[in-house]
Amino acid sequence: MSKKKNDAPQQAPANGQMEKYSVKTNSKKVNKREALIRILTIILIILLLFLFGLFACTTYIQNGNFTVTTGSDSFNAGLGLSETPDFSNPQRILAGGKFEDMKEGTFPLIPNDIDQYNGTKKFVTDDGMYYYTYSFYVKNTGTDDAGYSAKLRMDSVTQGADEALRVMVVRNGEGTVYAKPQLGTSNVLEEFADKNFVSNRLVATVTSDEFKAGSVDKITVVIWFEGEDPECVDDILEGEVKLSMDINIVELDNSDEAV
Repeated sequence: MSKKKNDAPQQAPANGQMEKYSVKTNSKKVNKREALIRILTIILIILLLFLFGLFACTTYIQNGNFTVTTGSDSFNAGLGLSETPDFSNPQRILAGGKFEDMKEGTFPLIPNDIDQYNGTKKFVTDDGMYYYTYSFYVKNTGTDDAGYSAKLRMDSVTQGADEALRVMVVRNGEGTVYAKPQLGTSNVLEEFADKNFVSNRLVATVTSDEFKAGSVDKITVVIWFEGEDPECVDDILEGEVKLSMDINIVELDNSDEAV
């Protein structure tokens, strides 16, 4: 008589199913983890591209020696900037070129047409005097009369170059020369200077109280190392300065106008 097979202990299939289920669960976890890694990688790449673009833009602007900006609120209110008088494309930020190979100049020999050009201009006179200029236009593109305030700042300076620096701001043909006070004093004007710098870093504040709708002002900033200044020595001539002007709109107070 043959013995019957003992079929009771058949647990292997159940374990096999458990292993299959475990493999599927682990596979889903791996897929989710890989998807998350891909998403994070894409976000990181986008962030790096954004930072690279921001760095490239900032580097481009800072490579020049002079920049002009107006705040976004002022720009939206109608204060536009342009390097050309036609204002075909008003800007919020203007970036001038580099002031390279600066040598001494002197106020009495400034060319008569110093403010007759647009953008960055290097002047070298027959007498060997050097001047750099940056000319631009400000326009009230809005419908209301307003005013504006322009602050000219010295963003950086090397080798004490500001000790012999002269900065002339010409607005619509009228110029004012600014300089640091004579060395060792707090308020004595330097040679060929009309006004002292407001502070070590704030060169000047230029304002307009009546900037009517549609009006355009031309502003030229002229810089040179004053050769008649005792501080104008070789070390200073090898220095560098970077300037910026921030222009913002000022609303007029019409409360006193007759009704």
